[in-house]
Amino acid sequence: MATKTKRIAATILCALLLMALCTSALQVYALTNIGATTTGISISGGNGTAICSLSGYQGIVTKCSIKANLQQYKNGSWVTIATWQQSFSTFYGSLTGTKAITKGYDYRTQAIYTATSASGTETLTTYSGVKHYS
Repeated sequence: MATKTKRIAATILCALLLMALCTSALQVYALTNIGATTTGISISGGNGTAICSLSGYQGIVTKCSIKANLQQYKNGSWVTIATWQQSFSTFYGSLTGTKAITKGYDYRTQAIYTATSASGTETLTTYSGVKHYS
């Protein structure tokens, strides 16, 4: 069963990496609970899509959550225009959210990842690369 879970987690991470290849960052950390994250943004057909995934340490992390904020750079600061959140009863998860966006602005995804184990809860905030919609 553990092998099947690892395969599912690996498949999810690979799929998200391919979807967000040019505008995401796979980050690996030396943290207690969080092993790796992917935070990306895709713009297509007038929509902005936040793409996020989290992989905690199997056998250590008991639950995790992802909060994704789609942000627009407007009047000199980043403004959140849409938020999605999901919790998972396992050591990994992924989340995507899509919103119609306006031409002429820069966009990015802010992701807040949380992973919980017996030793406590760890939270990490990351950002995708910036994409301009013209």
